[in-house]
Amino acid sequence: TVLNATQQDKDDAAADGIQLIFPTTFPRDRRKAEISWLTFDHQARYPGLPSHVDFIVGHVHITSHAARRIKERFPGAKLIQVTHVMPEETSQYKGDEKVMSIGQESLSILDDLRDADVLFSVGPLMYDYYRHQTNQLTLQHHELLPKPSDIFIDMKLKPPADTETKVVLSIGRVKGVERLKGVDLAAKTMGKVIDKLPNTKWRLRGFRRDDFQASRSIIEANTGRFQFVPFTPLEYGTQEELCEDMRKADVVLMPSRAEPFGLVGLEAIAAGVPVVISSKSGLAKFLTKQDPEFDRTIVEIDDDDEEAAKTLSKRIIKILKDGPREFKAAQSLKKKLLESEYWAESHSKLLQTVGLEG
Repeated sequence: TVLNATQQDKDDAAADGIQLIFPTTFPRDRRKAEISWLTFDHQARYPGLPSHVDFIVGHVHITSHAARRIKERFPGAKLIQVTHVMPEETSQYKGDEKVMSIGQESLSILDDLRDADVLFSVGPLMYDYYRHQTNQLTLQHHELLPKPSDIFIDMKLKPPADTETKVVLSIGRVKGVERLKGVDLAAKTMGKVIDKLPNTKWRLRGFRRDDFQASRSIIEANTGRFQFVPFTPLEYGTQEELCEDMRKADVVLMPSRAEPFGLVGLEAIAAGVPVVISSKSGLAKFLTKQDPEFDRTIVEIDDDDEEAAKTLSKRIIKILKDGPREFKAAQSLKKKLLESEYWAESHSKLLQTVGLEG
């Protein structure tokens, strides 16, 4: 069940054998599709669901309550919830209102999980967290490790050009999550990097046009002693556009203060691009379990912002100055990551759960 879809979404679904079920609309109803249609109005908006349903999958916390409510129509179906959010971690950096709502949000998630038959948590950080949260519940709980998309795995990169121009790429929105995603740290960091290497370009993928002015003000307010840190704003894009960004990047920067996993960083590693990842991310926890060589991608983020920016800038400058060596190391990490097939066991467990694999 979906609220809407682009033509590309429809084409991708058709190619994968997925049937998209759209909501029923009414000529005089001017309201835009919203998540409540799935959650509270599904009887009217989705009257023609299949008569036989084996599994219902919800995405915590976006569609977890919707999945739980829709299950009421299919008492014989199993309810699977997939989670990659941890309010007690991420909401700490989203302003007072979100901090005050942490308790209620956590309770709502746990409430949705009470009726679940199976829970899949993305990555080791969330798996550990939800093992604790659901200890008193009777459900199966498994760790799910995502495989990078093939579009990144299939990327073939040339060694960096011998130019003074360098590119640092950040990915993710700014407004409302600047402290969570570490964009304020990135602004301070890039001020120091550009001070040492003036021809460095900082590109940020993930802007919305409506939020640009507010996002720009946030970045400019966090440049530290540097009055102006130039950056190139790029709107939300497709995976193809993100691939092109990575092709032109000398390093991908992911300085999150809290990140339940960090798929973008994983995809950059799979693409073979040098990466700087915050030690406070779930991705860092995952990588430390893989191979000691992956430690080179992880930077310890100090609670003191100035110290954190110094540490990040030193690592980035080293990567930019020693491009060929860092590129070779990134290619080695890509090879290790893909040859490990770390995702195989958890993907097999997911397929077994829904009866698609013996």
